[in-house]
Amino acid sequence: MQTQLAKGVQLTTVVSHQFKTNQIIVNFRAPLRRDIITKRALLSNLLETSSADYPDQRALANALAKMYGAAYGAGVGRKGPTHNLRLALTVANEQYLATDQPLTREATQFLQNVLFKPLVTNQQFDQPTFDRQVTNLKAAIQSVADDKQYYAAQRLNAALFKDDPAQQVPSYGTVADLETITSKDLFTYYESLLKDDQIDIIVVGDVDEAAVLAQWQAVHFTDRPTSRPKPFYRHRNTQHYVETSETQTLSQAKLNLGYDLPVFYRGEHYYAALVFNELFGGSPLSKLFMNVREKASLAYYASSSLDTFRGVMKVQAGIDGAKHDQVLAIIAEQLTAIQNGDFTDELIEQLKLGLINDFESSLDSQRTFAIQALIDDLTQQNVTDADWLQRIQAVTREQIIEVSKMVTLNDGFFLSGAQACK
Repeated sequence: MQTQLAKGVQLTTVVSHQFKTNQIIVNFRAPLRRDIITKRALLSNLLETSSADYPDQRALANALAKMYGAAYGAGVGRKGPTHNLRLALTVANEQYLATDQPLTREATQFLQNVLFKPLVTNQQFDQPTFDRQVTNLKAAIQSVADDKQYYAAQRLNAALFKDDPAQQVPSYGTVADLETITSKDLFTYYESLLKDDQIDIIVVGDVDEAAVLAQWQAVHFTDRPTSRPKPFYRHRNTQHYVETSETQTLSQAKLNLGYDLPVFYRGEHYYAALVFNELFGGSPLSKLFMNVREKASLAYYASSSLDTFRGVMKVQAGIDGAKHDQVLAIIAEQLTAIQNGDFTDELIEQLKLGLINDFESSLDSQRTFAIQALIDDLTQQNVTDADWLQRIQAVTREQIIEVSKMVTLNDGFFLSGAQACK
């Protein structure tokens, strides 16, 4: 059931008897802007760790423990041209416990308290708490450089979206931006977020829909003044390959490649693109895995992934830095082979079966239902499980070849080790 609580504020309840927990997600969605990314990441940290009712993490943990160990967290993420700040709480369904405690109602009240009653003094966030979360976020951002593959992926992202600073910045922000934010600035932004962001509230579980609705209606949300954020960002195809590189002390070099692939979520060619990605590098049966990693032994790992909210495909490979040119060439050969139809129908059927198994397994996750409801609202599209399965099964080899011919290599980032540069 979907109910509009105000313009731009929607409550979706997904009643399911499949799970013994209930999950509540409150998602704030805004158009992606360079100047708000770090603010939203820091705000999520504050909302996750403190509020007026729960001024520190111990008090917050005690409140969760009283709800039979409810799990609570907050975080940020990006979908195409939108930035999401999300609060999520999972609580046991009281119907399955020997208690009269109204856990779902208490969990909803907990989220509302955290969200609408932050730890604030004189129109700014509590300074010691603010300073602590600044330190924590700074450490988390700086630690990214320790994960060399993730670091390489971020550098590739900066190259792929060189024309758009907002798309370049990670969803958790930057240290440079963090150092310019004050507790007063952030509280001012928090107030604007409550008034301006699109809000999606998702409740999944064996719940009383009328009771859930009444509790959220009592908040009295106001209409959002802004229009619905766009769901997709279209990457600009440069039509030529540019590679940047960097040298660090590491034993395994990282080669990350970015391709333009103008296929978007549930749009034309989408289902064929899912199968194509499995064939190219998205599965253990893929050409990258079988030929680059296994047969040629040119990579410790090699895989591909799609971003159908921004129209790109990425390849990541861990390699011997001295074999960079060989790896680049053999990856290109795998794409050419698909474009020439060099794959069997039997392999395609296996890849489809793998996608179907993964899809059906995901239906056992309560979080899948909640996240899918958010994506459905963002894209204003809805596809039934049966429809999804039918569309995957209907993909033809001709459609896979057609998608493969839409792929253009644009950017690369090569993180080489000192050993490769001697």
